[in-house]
Amino acid sequence: MANITITGKVLRILPLREVEVGDETKKVVDLIIADEFDYKRVSCWDEKAELVIHGDIKAGDVLKIENARVPDAARAGSGKRVNAGKYTRITGISANVTPLNRAPSQRLTVLAVARPEHGQVCIAGINENGEWIRPQGVYEHDVFCAVDGGVKFKNLCISKIYVDAWRGRRPRKEDRFFVYADSVERELSEGEKRDFLERNVDGSIDEVFKRGRSLGLIKPCILHVYEEPAGKGKGYEQYIRFNFKDSSGRTYRRWSCRCDEFYKTWNELKKKHRWTYGLRMLRYLRKNDTYLAVGLTYTDYGIDRLEYGAYPMIVGVHIMPQM
Repeated sequence: MANITITGKVLRILPLREVEVGDETKKVVDLIIADEFDYKRVSCWDEKAELVIHGDIKAGDVLKIENARVPDAARAGSGKRVNAGKYTRITGISANVTPLNRAPSQRLTVLAVARPEHGQVCIAGINENGEWIRPQGVYEHDVFCAVDGGVKFKNLCISKIYVDAWRGRRPRKEDRFFVYADSVERELSEGEKRDFLERNVDGSIDEVFKRGRSLGLIKPCILHVYEEPAGKGKGYEQYIRFNFKDSSGRTYRRWSCRCDEFYKTWNELKKKHRWTYGLRMLRYLRKNDTYLAVGLTYTDYGIDRLEYGAYPMIVGVHIMPQM
């Protein structure tokens, strides 16, 4: 292992995790720390993790981290992972750091902000180069701005993001490691929203998933939308499902919806129209132009013969008035 010194601002604090090392269970908290040019993912172990847990280290602090250790595996890869352990010295300093000011960024037009699952939020969209991007490792607290209480990701809004290569298991084409995001830069106008959706719509589900992508946008005919109990231990009371027909004429049934914004709209309608909300929602979707952002999520449950090798689902619902 090599030892290094890091100076930078704490941009994000990832959730506490426990790691088995031999017969011991150790606490680890990861920090995303950046200077003007780049970032490091600093894993704080044991007593260094306690500094974060007890609030001695907070997002926004500028730190000098001495004698941090770079694992050999990290040096062979991106070199971004660093360990702060027993012999590491962490000091808060007064310094004017503009993090990632000279690092490459992307403008992401967001098409999916899913309901949180186990504390994580699925975000997806299309960047300025027309590429689908799925930032990985976005947590609930990463979605909100600590300063003004606003949000960093909102459907059909542009966010400035910093991402890196994703080195997790079974990476999908669009997966990127989420480094940081500023607040929403702006919301598209109504005309821009329609133009953007029409410009990026795919011809069919097969056109998306059988050509190597795991994210896409379709403009289907909605056949049925309904809710069903989520089941014991699922974390939510209900799931919304769609039956629809894509532009190829093929029918798809029971696709689970994860769009957070659509759940809010659904539940508001349910409060107002207790007995007719399902019919009213179906009529609303059919009356307008409805676009669905669709994605594939992998399963670790050993289920074989999934049509596209993973579970397809709806991660964003976008409704535009018909012209």
